Amino acid sequence: MKSMCFKSVYYVLFFVVSAISVSAQKKNQSLFNKLDYNVPELKSVKKSIANNNHKEALRQLLKVYRAKDNLYLQVTKNDLAYINGNYPQDIKKTIEVANQVLDKYFLFRYDWDMEKTNIPHQFKDEIDWTAIPNGDEEWCFMLNRHKYWTDLGKAYFITGNEKYAKGFIEQITHWIDKNPLQDSLKKLSWRRIEAGIRCENWIKTFEYVKHSKHVTPEFLSKFITSLYQHADYINSAFSNFSKTSNWGVLEYQGLFNVAHFLTEFKIAQQWQKDALEKLTTCANLQVLPDGTQWEQSPMYHNEVFHCYMNVNLVAQLKGFKLPKAIEQKTKDMAYANVKWQKPNFHQPLLGDSDDTDLRGLITLASSLFNDAVLKSRAFPEFDYETYFLLGNQKAINYKGLSAKTPEFLSVYQQSSGDLYMRTSWAEDATYSSFHLKKLGCGHGHDNILHFTIFANNKDYLVDSGRYTYVDNKWRDLFKSNISHNTLGVDDLPNTIYKDSWINSFEARSQGIYTKISTGFDYAEAENTAYKRLEDPVSVKRRLLFLKPNIWLVFDSFSSNGKHKYSQYFNFPNTNVKIENQGLTTTYLKNNLRIQPIKPIEIALNDSWYSSEYNLREKSKSAQLYKKAQGFASFISVLYFPDNTALTYKKVPVYNRNNVLLKDTDVEALSVAINDKEYTMLVVHNSPAPASNFFKVNNRLVSGEVVLIEKDKEGSHIHIIKE
Repeated sequence: MKSMCFKSVYYVLFFVVSAISVSAQKKNQSLFNKLDYNVPELKSVKKSIANNNHKEALRQLLKVYRAKDNLYLQVTKNDLAYINGNYPQDIKKTIEVANQVLDKYFLFRYDWDMEKTNIPHQFKDEIDWTAIPNGDEEWCFMLNRHKYWTDLGKAYFITGNEKYAKGFIEQITHWIDKNPLQDSLKKLSWRRIEAGIRCENWIKTFEYVKHSKHVTPEFLSKFITSLYQHADYINSAFSNFSKTSNWGVLEYQGLFNVAHFLTEFKIAQQWQKDALEKLTTCANLQVLPDGTQWEQSPMYHNEVFHCYMNVNLVAQLKGFKLPKAIEQKTKDMAYANVKWQKPNFHQPLLGDSDDTDLRGLITLASSLFNDAVLKSRAFPEFDYETYFLLGNQKAINYKGLSAKTPEFLSVYQQSSGDLYMRTSWAEDATYSSFHLKKLGCGHGHDNILHFTIFANNKDYLVDSGRYTYVDNKWRDLFKSNISHNTLGVDDLPNTIYKDSWINSFEARSQGIYTKISTGFDYAEAENTAYKRLEDPVSVKRRLLFLKPNIWLVFDSFSSNGKHKYSQYFNFPNTNVKIENQGLTTTYLKNNLRIQPIKPIEIALNDSWYSSEYNLREKSKSAQLYKKAQGFASFISVLYFPDNTALTYKKVPVYNRNNVLLKDTDVEALSVAINDKEYTMLVVHNSPAPASNFFKVNNRLVSGEVVLIEKDKEGSHIHIIKE
């Protein structure tokens, strides 16, 4: 009986092993049928196939993939001394992350992780690639992008410890086995955007570990078969959504990567052609003439920018010419980053964005395009990631590239509708932004007429951030107008939120006007959102930045009935108080004063600030409001009293016949700074057709917005808007 049992077990095992072997042979045969044997490097593979020796053919194919030039890893073991000497903290972090990944412990903290996490999750048993441990499906998406495997690769390259290569191979094998391409997974591990992203990360990691003893011919077969499947899947569709969103770029950058990695396959040339065609379509549709990606989120602008830089990098490496649109649009995106970059080198929190340092991306762009202006806003030498990507010689070349300060300071990005104002390119510069247009998309917020202030090396007035994509009260709050430094009517939003990605009503602006000069920058726009009300309300903001550190803001509301009119101000922390009918920050020095000139009610509220996804911190927000019938206006002066001896007064305005005009028609404000006085006149409603002359401070002026600058040597009239 025992003998029969053993024989039964033996036969079962024999048939199982045989079945597995046959299945593997079929898969390998399918793989071999896809190869292009006209490629000279496949000569030995072709010979083994002719001899019906598939195992040897795989061994020869592995030799080919070990010998071929890398796409991304451009350093060798000879560079390890330099890497260890110059990037000790980065190496420490690489090893830390690699060890966590081996322990199936995941915390997504890379600078450009689209959805960072602060709470780690560890799998006790095998990894569940469809897990959503905190109720946010973005966690699952992050898990399936596999960026963290590049740290396993780096750790192996730096230490030579085989456990890191082995860990990568075990985890990616597990992923491939547990994630067949099927409809049930296309909203989780097989979303098209994740498929595109992980193509890059898989290839990068493979290049680090390809000489490991754990990279077997059998593993190579599984690995490149799955990459082939990824490319085929990505190239199977190109929807209008993909054409017009960051998704399309991330998807087809994945195809582009695979096409240039699997060059031994018959279809590779077609993939290369298709990828470039589709990436060109996306560039032409998505990247606006001012260089910004249309979704109005610097975070996603830079995901797209990252992809196009990879395309440029591979093209330079391979020595082929890209379509002109891709190369030019990539440069334009680099310069958009320069234009909106804060004095601390970070991107602004506009739309769904994090407070992230831009220098790494701009360093890569500066090197790719040998651009001295870009270098002035980048690192002086290669950062850790760029050194691995470009190698030692290019690091030497970059170090020798002189940095050139941009010739512009303030700039209006006309296509996207953002004015960025600055006093210099120094780190202690004063910087302000003004958001004048909403293009409308899921990553955009309810932020028309929102403005920010960064000065004295810190944020004062901020966009409150994004925090989450989960469709709940937090998503609604962080997208809403009250979380931005903008205006409101009757405590109603501008844009009406429906869910995380869709609004049932989109706010729009009109009448955008900007003027940039040496001594001041000015912009205005009207928000039409409240014209939807039964009693329509027109809302207008006029903002003058008097350089270096004074802002004059005229906000007006026009209607027939009675309404509550509000200004909102948001702070990055709780360091603010109500004082003397205004608001003052409460730092040890360099405090910002927000001074209303006309009577107003002030409410200081507990609020939240999110500098990155999944992180919120306690802060304060203020609502300045009044209830009025018909027309009402707010006039505000923002300045730093610790640094500026400023006085202010509202001054009367007369027509040319010396008749006093009403505030509903025209208003003026004078501010005195040391020995200089500025008077700003704003016409709300011209009192009569063709009556465009006004008398203010005994000066007769003409125009809708006028600035009178007076000092010991006399006065100068700036007609800002006729």
